[in-house]
Amino acid sequence: MKHRAFAATLAACLLLAGCGGEPSSAPAGSDGPAALETVDDRLAYVSRSPISIGFGAEGDAGFYYTDMSEDYSHGNIHFIDKESHQDVILCSNPGCAHDTDACPAWLDTQTDYLPELAWTNGKVVLFYPGMDTDETKVFPHIDVMNADGSDRRKVRGFEANQSFSGGVAASGDSLYFILSTIETNGTSGAEDELVRLNLTSGSLVTVCKVERSALLVGVACGQLIIEHWGKPAEGSQGRCIALSAIDPTTGTAKSVAEWQLDEGWEVIADDKLFLFSMPNNVLHLTARDLATGEETEYDLGIEVEDPRNIMNQSWHNGTLLFDLLSGYTETGGVISHFMAFTPETQDLREIKLCDPVRGYPILIEGELGDGVILQVPQYSGTDISSFERDRLVYCSWEDFMNSRLPE
Repeated sequence: MKHRAFAATLAACLLLAGCGGEPSSAPAGSDGPAALETVDDRLAYVSRSPISIGFGAEGDAGFYYTDMSEDYSHGNIHFIDKESHQDVILCSNPGCAHDTDACPAWLDTQTDYLPELAWTNGKVVLFYPGMDTDETKVFPHIDVMNADGSDRRKVRGFEANQSFSGGVAASGDSLYFILSTIETNGTSGAEDELVRLNLTSGSLVTVCKVERSALLVGVACGQLIIEHWGKPAEGSQGRCIALSAIDPTTGTAKSVAEWQLDEGWEVIADDKLFLFSMPNNVLHLTARDLATGEETEYDLGIEVEDPRNIMNQSWHNGTLLFDLLSGYTETGGVISHFMAFTPETQDLREIKLCDPVRGYPILIEGELGDGVILQVPQYSGTDISSFERDRLVYCSWEDFMNSRLPE
């Protein structure tokens, strides 16, 4: 799964704030910058979204995820088989209760939080955010393990004032992510670092500096896509979005696109930039092939009063998914429509799979083969107080597109 777009031409590694007072590139039908050249064709975006690595990851044979035990005393690593769709704890020890460190799938949630997961080069990568309480101080760290859960080991530890979150890309044994550091006086500097971590040696190299607000939001043409939010241009109600392509080998940056937040919102997938815009309050989509520069326009015909009502854009199996917020219920619940648009067939439909109590569309945690892994909330009653836990379930793409949950 890949996400998002890019911005103003930069000759150096530092991403500069764009937009302020300058006319932005039109989000639809504009003359775009030159096509991108492919740098690393193995580079892949391995995060669920730009702001969440995700608690699950698809491997070669199935889907891995972390979850709390039934009594919430510890966590475990689970595995959903790609062929049978059977969900098991990732442990082959006979008679194992999975509740101590003797189990390879056991996770100690008393001294650390559940790790987020990614997959690259036949290995599962575990991202631990660290824990800082009166009783426990554990620094952030990244571990790696084999596909069967064996040989789990720490690759790299970080300082208490450092953090990683959101977008992660990978190429072989190399991981790319943004590392933030808080100064000793408690203030944050003006810059973060886009870094490359080698999962074999544990070495960490700075690819380039990025502004504090930057996000690693996707991959296109073997380059890393960085998003920066600048100040609103004069007369605009929205902040500027500027996105750039970073060469993972040299750290040099190249412009791709720039616009105001109140003009549109974007997704990057399959080396294409999909940019939503709302001329005359009607939803429009521009698809720009970043390898060739060619553009295709789609009028979706959906009335939208505010660009902030388009949320949670993603791409699965050749289809754009997005939430369309249309209001709130009397009890404060969300009235949201989960929409799917397939550019190849121009099929537009609503996916009617929602949380029965809160009204939110059911979350896609990841992909598995030709289907998706859904995060389905479980309730014992009909109000929010009856929430029990979320369950991950496999759903075929056909069932998902026809709003059918598995039995």
